[in-house]
Amino acid sequence: MELKVFKDTIAAYGGRWETRLELPVETEILIPDYLPAVFKIVKCRIEPVLLQNRVSGTRWQSEGYLRCTVYYQSDEPGCHLYRTEQKFAFEKAVELPAGCYMEGPAQTWGETEYCNCRAVSEHRIDLRGAYILCGAVLATRECELLTSLADCGIEQRARELQGLHRIAAEERTFTVARTVPLPGAAEETVLDIAGTFAPGGASLQTGQASIQGTLQVQICYQPVNEEKLAVRQTEIPVQQTVEMTGVGEEDLCITWGEVMACTLSAAEGSEEAELNLTWKLHVEVWHAVRCNVVADAYSTLCRTQTVQTSCKLLHVAADLNGSVEIELEDDLPDADVTVVGCFVTLGAAVPVENEKEGEKEVCLAGKGTAHVLCADPRGEMTCYDKTFTWKPGGSWTGTVADTCACMGACVTRVNSGKNGARLRVELTIQCAGFLLQAVTGEALCEVELGEEYADGSDGPALHLYYARQGERVFDIAKRYHARCRDLAAANHLERDGVTPQELTTETACLLIPAAL
Repeated sequence: MELKVFKDTIAAYGGRWETRLELPVETEILIPDYLPAVFKIVKCRIEPVLLQNRVSGTRWQSEGYLRCTVYYQSDEPGCHLYRTEQKFAFEKAVELPAGCYMEGPAQTWGETEYCNCRAVSEHRIDLRGAYILCGAVLATRECELLTSLADCGIEQRARELQGLHRIAAEERTFTVARTVPLPGAAEETVLDIAGTFAPGGASLQTGQASIQGTLQVQICYQPVNEEKLAVRQTEIPVQQTVEMTGVGEEDLCITWGEVMACTLSAAEGSEEAELNLTWKLHVEVWHAVRCNVVADAYSTLCRTQTVQTSCKLLHVAADLNGSVEIELEDDLPDADVTVVGCFVTLGAAVPVENEKEGEKEVCLAGKGTAHVLCADPRGEMTCYDKTFTWKPGGSWTGTVADTCACMGACVTRVNSGKNGARLRVELTIQCAGFLLQAVTGEALCEVELGEEYADGSDGPALHLYYARQGERVFDIAKRYHARCRDLAAANHLERDGVTPQELTTETACLLIPAAL
């Protein structure tokens, strides 16, 4: 008689592969003639805009530009601030180590490594710097597992493996146009136009995802003859449908978005302007995986050798949808300065080890910088950078390698001011997404039968065994090469015809019948 073996292959979680790319910046920014000449550079910011971000096979392709924004003052009296920017293109292709990876966009984050910005002349700015772009790619591992065994007196213990597998991920770019009233007396008063995407809901149909949400646009400007910056907000409801092959109604959909670029244009003398906004929608669809596998097996007729393997599947560990409140305080370098306004650079939250004794824990942490603009009594402006760390959610048992944050985050509220000689900044960070963690399940991948047991007809027909609470009936039967159903029947352990997995009494004297 030959042992019948049935197998199946599961796409399991294979870990996170991360890399760091240095994006150098070396450019000149020319100030147009319609803007005043440069007297003092107040602040320079470098931010990445990814136009292409795709993992295909064993290659990660990223392409986009670094937005270099410079705020400066002219030699005119007062605290008037001006803004200019330059786009510095980059293109990177990274060969991943041999293996299998989830197709789609990589998770990206980063920070400015250094930035040297100086005025070469009244209308020319020299910029040298570098941005560190980090990327994380999820790997998969094909696990071939035993799903069932038959014949040769085989006894098997089954278990169910369940988790999530990403079946689709897309990043799509959209544009929106809207007429808005001009915030100030002239177009050059506008210093920054930023925006956030607030998800409103997602529904899946066969082969497509329908996403609703709201684009919240903040137009930052400096009113005429005033020092402090002002912000005007506008909301734009959006609804988009994304074609995604292979998705179904019961799958889990995770969405977030980001505003990539905004422009404001108006005819001379007009009180209204055309707002053109480019934003990116990120959609991930995860499918529930369930598979019955053989956790352990033995034969009552012959010696059995088994090979066990570990299969990791991702599970939802936490819902990260919500807000994080940040309060920053510090001494100002000069007590006489006036806090004019604040811009915020927010980094992504990534898994890090939590500092706690005893257990291995992981939490999410991201870096950010509050760029606080201050003006002294002479009207000269200075930017004071205050770095901070923000953490969504709490902490979870596990390791960084087995943790994946599928989420986006953006700053939705900024309040800045001072109390005496101390700076105070209040932020609200809105998060959208889920935290996934890998859970390890053990199962058999190979089984081999050896020589038959010696004829046991001369041996005892019954054995006595004192079992402890929680012991598996299967493990007890395996120790004596007995059949589980015979052990359960001899000791009246069956309930509705089903053999229990574990003993429920504290101790029990069991009769172990010899296998026939």
